Amino acid sequence: MILRALLLVLLVAVSGALSDNSIQLSESSGGPHGTEFSDEASVSVGQTVDSITIRAGERVDGVSLEVTGPKAATFNHGGAGGDGNTLKLAAGEHITSMEAHWGKKDGRTRIFYLSFGTSAGNSVSGGSMTEDKNTVKAPEGFQLGGFFGRDGEEIDSLGAIWARITAETAAPATEPPPPPTKAPAPEKPAGSGSVEPPPDSSVAASTAASTEASAAEPAEGSAVASTEASAEAAATEAPAAEPGKPKEPAPGPATDDKPGTVKPAGPAKSGVKNTRATILSESFGGPHGNQFSDQPLATSAQTVASLTIRAAARVDGLTLEVSGPTAQTFTHGGPGGKETKLALKKGEYITSMEVHWGQKSGRTRIFYLSFRTSEGNTVAGGTQTEEKGSVTAPEGYQLGGFFGRDGDNIDLLGVVWTSIEPVAEAPKGGGGSVSDEDIQLSPMYGGPHGVAFSDIADIVLGQTLSSITLRGEARVDAVTLQVAKPAELTWSHGGKGGTETTLTLAPGEYINSMEIHWGKKSGRTKVFYVNFTTSEGKSVAAGTKTEEFVTETAPKGFQLGGLYGRAEGEVDQLGAIWIKSSAKPALLTDSMDSAWYGHTIRNWVGPTIGNAKDTACYRKTVPFDSKNICPVGYGKNDDDCITQCPMAYPVSCFLECIPQNDDCALNIAQKVASVAAVAFNAATAGLFGQVKAAYTTAKKLYLCAAAVISIIKSLIFYLRFTQTTAPQGDTEKLLAVAYQSDVVLVDLPVAVYSCLGLKVPPKLQWTGIVLMIVENIVKQAIINGDVIVSSAENVVNMLTNTSAIKSPDSSVSELQDFMDKNTSCGFELKQLTDRVIFAVSDVRNKTPNAAIDDIRVTISKSPVVLKDIPTVTNNCMKEMLGTKTKQAAFETRDLLRKTVGVIIDQLIETGKTDMGESVKEDDYFMEVANLGLTVLGGMDPTGVVHMVSQFVQPTCGPTSFIGEIDDGNLYDTLGLTTVDQAFVGSYGWWSKTGDGVVRLIFESTDKEDVTVVVHSGGDNYAEVDVAAGDTVTWESTVSELQDKTLYLDRWRPGLLGMPGSGGGSLLIWIPRASEGGNLLMHVRINIS
Repeated sequence: MILRALLLVLLVAVSGALSDNSIQLSESSGGPHGTEFSDEASVSVGQTVDSITIRAGERVDGVSLEVTGPKAATFNHGGAGGDGNTLKLAAGEHITSMEAHWGKKDGRTRIFYLSFGTSAGNSVSGGSMTEDKNTVKAPEGFQLGGFFGRDGEEIDSLGAIWARITAETAAPATEPPPPPTKAPAPEKPAGSGSVEPPPDSSVAASTAASTEASAAEPAEGSAVASTEASAEAAATEAPAAEPGKPKEPAPGPATDDKPGTVKPAGPAKSGVKNTRATILSESFGGPHGNQFSDQPLATSAQTVASLTIRAAARVDGLTLEVSGPTAQTFTHGGPGGKETKLALKKGEYITSMEVHWGQKSGRTRIFYLSFRTSEGNTVAGGTQTEEKGSVTAPEGYQLGGFFGRDGDNIDLLGVVWTSIEPVAEAPKGGGGSVSDEDIQLSPMYGGPHGVAFSDIADIVLGQTLSSITLRGEARVDAVTLQVAKPAELTWSHGGKGGTETTLTLAPGEYINSMEIHWGKKSGRTKVFYVNFTTSEGKSVAAGTKTEEFVTETAPKGFQLGGLYGRAEGEVDQLGAIWIKSSAKPALLTDSMDSAWYGHTIRNWVGPTIGNAKDTACYRKTVPFDSKNICPVGYGKNDDDCITQCPMAYPVSCFLECIPQNDDCALNIAQKVASVAAVAFNAATAGLFGQVKAAYTTAKKLYLCAAAVISIIKSLIFYLRFTQTTAPQGDTEKLLAVAYQSDVVLVDLPVAVYSCLGLKVPPKLQWTGIVLMIVENIVKQAIINGDVIVSSAENVVNMLTNTSAIKSPDSSVSELQDFMDKNTSCGFELKQLTDRVIFAVSDVRNKTPNAAIDDIRVTISKSPVVLKDIPTVTNNCMKEMLGTKTKQAAFETRDLLRKTVGVIIDQLIETGKTDMGESVKEDDYFMEVANLGLTVLGGMDPTGVVHMVSQFVQPTCGPTSFIGEIDDGNLYDTLGLTTVDQAFVGSYGWWSKTGDGVVRLIFESTDKEDVTVVVHSGGDNYAEVDVAAGDTVTWESTVSELQDKTLYLDRWRPGLLGMPGSGGGSLLIWIPRASEGGNLLMHVRINIS
């Protein structure tokens, strides 16, 4: 008991320390130049500020803050220039506001004007006012305690560090608190949303009063909060605080029923323990405004006190009050609109959000929001539109924050779901098997000449270097690394001059240090000497030593994996790429799961999907559905849906898409839309006729038996898998299990119809004879499954005895050859088309009057498109790797996916003829099911691809059927490709499981300031300013960017100072991720 008591005291103390919210950072203003600084480590609660000084002329040169207690300190930033303006504070007076103005000087953003205000109404200012300005104010009970930002000879960027005026006194704990949460990182929160903590949780509780309930539908432009129970009485407002003193909390009733003051009760209903603290929902709206995200501060076991919507014709803003475990406020959007607030009761959570959006002044904005709680209470605001969507919390989760884009209105919105129960916080970033810590880059040494190079794209963790070769005399002419495992590779950089010296590495020996010397030659800085040393003390060197040199040593546990730098006729600049010796590689052929056809390999985008076959392609267009929604992979374009530019043609050019690194120089006339339609029709016309012709030459028994063999294997695997959870017992019990699977409900009946030469009925109503045969085959599979598929003769005998075929009119040896190959790809493709057919049929049967456009949207979001097609085609690639190179296997898989897309389009479009008249349902099914697609069950998929490839013309459909991507480096997983020099050497990792964040770290070695333009799906998405030599981090979310290309190009001053995008580009695919996902990429910005 004593030990438990001590442990409880320790937990309370640690929790209190870690959840301290006494230091807060404001928004910062200014530009990305200068050197980063922060006083946060030295700022303390209850400190006494004696004076503040601004040094300024035309701009702000510097700022100083004098602190006299509890520890004397001076926070001084910027240069020494300018005239000094000092304000000395009186006793009990505190600085509570800061106004900053900024502008451009010599192409750099700097602070032009500062003004500070105090609690006593005094102020001090300096500099020149500009049009770009911002004011930040201290939260209630806080004062200015220091600064953070960037400086040099002047102030480039500035933010305020607010410190609590007096230390909080913690209430005595009566039970262990929830696990401590991480304090927010000392950096500006993403986006424009402000994050302000209330004075304390009691104030948040006492001010969280709900509005009167109204069950009526809100009128246009109104905001209404409704509740099924009676509203709580409004709490008394706290009295106004005297200047310089924190506001006292208003007294409230002594009860545990205050809304939002207690930890939510109850685990997930399923009893399954949550493993992730936060999950990001789908987002709705448009790509405008400034990004924001509450995810860094949202935690598990949060207590949400209230939600406020500010709305009129559109949604202006919203505010979420969190009272525990750390009191904080998430506010986004502008201050306009009518304010409506819903206060939550004890144990009540927000569990769903409905969003309506529309166009205003050419921009997509959120027009209406409605939130519903676990108790059935709702709050809504704005004006409803035809375009809408909704999200519901996963079981065991609640609304704990938001992410999206905003300005004066809300432009885009998604939910940060947080676990109701405490969850141990995972490290920020990916949760998969890859780590950014496995690779470290040394600095580069030398000069900015030559051509940028990097070995990073070909490095495989766990690789083995066999030798290193240097060429040099007066200077270093070239360096070459030889890789022995896992594949033999040679990386050579530089020219052909100099004397060659080679060091061969012994087994287990590796390079762990590099000494490098540099100097000037003809006005250019080059590498003059280099010396590499191994773990065994051996070394190899070349060139001439100079006075400027450095020795780079591998971090502990690392070794040389490759090189990067700049070279042409000689080596101009060089750096080392260190890789962790113990790191394990993620390989394409790694076993990820098992199925009836064997193990599955990693699903990666690969290197070929972005290969352009032409100079441009027309963007396919389709109509909206009846709810004004576009299919997955399409974006809105005036009065229809247009393809988001695919990987092969990622650059949007009006009604065309063009290859990576191309510029859109020509205006594309609107008439191209009709050309695109003609091109697409030509691409797909007659496909089924070709398949039908191939089918008539196939041998019926061979196709029938091949399909049934695969189905029996599938059924055996299914039964063995379900036996671990399903009831064990006799044939009848196993039959009950089997008859619940698609194998028996769809696949086997279709195969039997094909064997009998009968038409497949359109409404899944099987005839008696077919049901009898299916039942007999299933029983045989349960009793003698392994025996049946052990030989071709047994298969033919079973088919004959079950009446699936009338006579064995094909040789048994031919079927035996098929079984010996143990192939499953062809059957899986055939099985896949069956399920696509019935998915389309199911939509039509359930909604007989459904328009083609509605069917298209429904199918685009169905599991068969999002999961089944990627899985099946990737399994086909596993078989192809046995006879093809990896490059050819990826190309074949990508073409298979395009072909399936053509087939799906035809299945959807076949509801109408060229004359617009409806096709009879039975003829439709005979056309797509009975007259050709079964040929895929027995043919080599490579042959099918060759046959249909002529129909895939350069009309851009969206990049489809990628599915969820497994872990690995970005070159393998997401098809990272760089063209030209600007982004050479970029690298990073994708994790299937993670926090849902896309994080790009821009690392500049350029001599010029640049702007990197981020394109998503071909559309401009964001612009990131990166100063010369700086490092800038930019973040977004997987859910906002998923199922689209992410394309970067760089704008910098060019000829005569005119900006241009030349120099290079970078392209990757952003996949969907049901487990959150995480993308971390180091974007290298090189001179070019």
